[in-house]
Amino acid sequence: MKSRQVALNIAANFLSVAVSLFVSFFLTPYIVESIGKEAYAFVPLSNNFVQYMSIFTVSMSAMTSRFVTIKLHQNDVDSASKYYSAAFYTNILLAVISTIICVFLVIYIDRLIDVPGNILTDVRYLFIFIFIGFILGVSTNVFSVASFSTNRLDVNSAINISGTITRVLVIIVCFSLASPRVSFIGLSVMLTLLVQDILHFISAIKLIPQVKIKWHYFRWDYAKEIFISGFWNSFSQLSSVLLTGLDLLIANVMLGASAAGILAVAKTAPLALQVLINVVPTAFNPHLTILFAKESREAFLSELLYTLKITAVLTGIPIAGFIALAPAFFRLWVPSVAGSELNLLAILTMGQMIAGFGLMPLFYVFTITNKLKWASFSVFITGSLNLLLVLVLLKTTDLGLFAIAGVSSVLEVLRYLVFVPMYASHCLNTKPSTVYPSIIKSLVYMALLIASFLVLHRFLPSSSWLTLGASAMAMAVFGLGIGFVFMLNSSERHRIRTFKPFARFFKKKEVE
Repeated sequence: MKSRQVALNIAANFLSVAVSLFVSFFLTPYIVESIGKEAYAFVPLSNNFVQYMSIFTVSMSAMTSRFVTIKLHQNDVDSASKYYSAAFYTNILLAVISTIICVFLVIYIDRLIDVPGNILTDVRYLFIFIFIGFILGVSTNVFSVASFSTNRLDVNSAINISGTITRVLVIIVCFSLASPRVSFIGLSVMLTLLVQDILHFISAIKLIPQVKIKWHYFRWDYAKEIFISGFWNSFSQLSSVLLTGLDLLIANVMLGASAAGILAVAKTAPLALQVLINVVPTAFNPHLTILFAKESREAFLSELLYTLKITAVLTGIPIAGFIALAPAFFRLWVPSVAGSELNLLAILTMGQMIAGFGLMPLFYVFTITNKLKWASFSVFITGSLNLLLVLVLLKTTDLGLFAIAGVSSVLEVLRYLVFVPMYASHCLNTKPSTVYPSIIKSLVYMALLIASFLVLHRFLPSSSWLTLGASAMAMAVFGLGIGFVFMLNSSERHRIRTFKPFARFFKKKEVE
């Protein structure tokens, strides 16, 4: 395993996400203050339009990465070029269809949503810029396959950071040279995506020059294969809306705006935490795909089990740390609503994270093996049950927000611990007993972390952001020690010790 590249992928992905979250945290209040809450409300609304329209195109891009990577590392450049070309020309067709839809939305935007007359033109330009950026992205997103297929996610992260910097500069310049307008936000998004598209195109030429886009490479059967796989991937994402995408709407309609506000606050930090911990398993995906294409089944399974353990060690710490420090965090962040209800709601929404942190790489097995149908149906069935049970409980009990936050977590825990390991094992033609020992061990590890961190929290100060951060760092170091000793066997610990960046540290410790 190219441990150095995977470590670089993790670090680069983390930096990219951290920069994006940091910028959003400080930039959003500046934008809201400059253009007003009424105008700013149309920014996330326009993004929602794009988000739903892009579900299928993003899913197709993920599957294209899978097909191109496997063929490329099986030294079948001709087939890799055919998948690459099929995806490109299919995306061009989707871009044309999307353009027609977007033109309709822009023309009739004031009939589809309520837009105040004094900002109608400005809002229309916002949607125009956002949609142009989306169409550019659809047309060129195949080029992002290059960084994945060569296991260079650090390149992708650098491109994302460049995009974030572009967005900040455009907003600052526009707001400085002219009266602040909401359309400038759309302009910044369009130019950001344009910069990213150009950089992805350049990186594709540099990283995979042997893979070509040519019309004579286009094959309908290749396009159909990508389309069908992308469909099931999209179906899974849409089904997840039934699990967690409607909870705030249900809370607002059934329990009122005040209750929905409390749930929104409770979910904010766990959602940001989910984005951060997803960095770890995502960094392993290219490497696992390459191994699946090149190595024997035994070698792939061995590496997958190692990846499960490393992912558990690294992602378990922030999850357990947040659980231990949640009361202190909320007292500092939102003192006006902090309390036991908020703490419990936040932890309830983390049920799937607690159950799934040690098996996240298994989700990508469905993509690697191109067996997405039943995995997608499992999400749909779970989401449908969640919607039904939540509505019943809200009508027949006084559980309120705890029903909304708890039901989805319980159902997801069951899906994570029963269906995912068993179906992933089926996809890999191995017994469930191959992966369950690692999963059970990771759950015990989580229990150890939470217990240890709760004890540490009693002795560590957390009355300010500085002391809270220091406490979190102390817990992280302590947790890494537990993970290194408890989760890894002797050969895996040796593998960490001999990893070049850590070798000098361990050598020094042995001398002492």
